[in-house]
Amino acid sequence: MGDTANDGGQLLVDLLEFLDAVASETLLSTSDSVFKLLGDEQRRHLVLYLTEQDTVTPLSRVALEITSRCNDTPYTDITPAEQERTRFRLEQEHLPRLADYDILSWSYGDDMVEPIPKTPFGGKENEA
Repeated sequence: MGDTANDGGQLLVDLLEFLDAVASETLLSTSDSVFKLLGDEQRRHLVLYLTEQDTVTPLSRVALEITSRCNDTPYTDITPAEQERTRFRLEQEHLPRLADYDILSWSYGDDMVEPIPKTPFGGKENEA
């Protein structure tokens, strides 16, 4: 399951646009880490989904969306067990890793996930 050839091409374009927002010195100094970070299909879908959001999203909704995208399945066909497995991976692996890289702000136990800023990796403007 996962990406079809056409979906994979669009996913690659979306990821390249995401990486374009990353400061070049960050990408060059940690490129192996960035590529490893985006090497997981669920994490790629998570990053893309969270860049599309404008407001905080419940973790259960994020899990449903990521399960749907990874399995190329409508929401109505996703079982509660599938959604829970994805939620577990989000809590235990994906969200903490993205938070470690300062891509998003999230702490274990948070039930809401903030969208990823349009300029990730500490690209926020410095306050004077």
